[in-house]
Amino acid sequence: MKHQKLIDRITEIAESDGWSVSVEERKDREDTLEFAFGKYTDADQDFSFYVEMTDGDIYTLIEDIDRYHEDYDPDEEALLWLGPDGHGMNGAPYRMTDVVKDMEQCETFIGELLELLVEANRNERLYALEDEDEEDND
Repeated sequence: MKHQKLIDRITEIAESDGWSVSVEERKDREDTLEFAFGKYTDADQDFSFYVEMTDGDIYTLIEDIDRYHEDYDPDEEALLWLGPDGHGMNGAPYRMTDVVKDMEQCETFIGELLELLVEANRNERLYALEDEDEEDND
């Protein structure tokens, strides 16, 4: 897969924080990779979200995670897991407050992953891994 060194490093960083990671090439958009990040909450929710990286540019992935984080609304997400009686359904915690806490934890997870990637990019120059991949292929 193109941009493999960068993908591997992003995966290492996320997995070190308890995330599972899968990456697929988007068939409908050239040189776009879709990352699926998944992690279990304390309430045993299998939380996951999808973001994209374009042209092997780490900044596009960071921006997409940041956008997802900014748009993530724990209260709105909690509503999806509450039944008409106001209690959790489909495996969610029974109490409404516990469902909201679970969704707030998801929001925290996203922010922590974002910070890990921003810091790694700052310290390790992840953006330069793409240049190394291109040099290796020459």
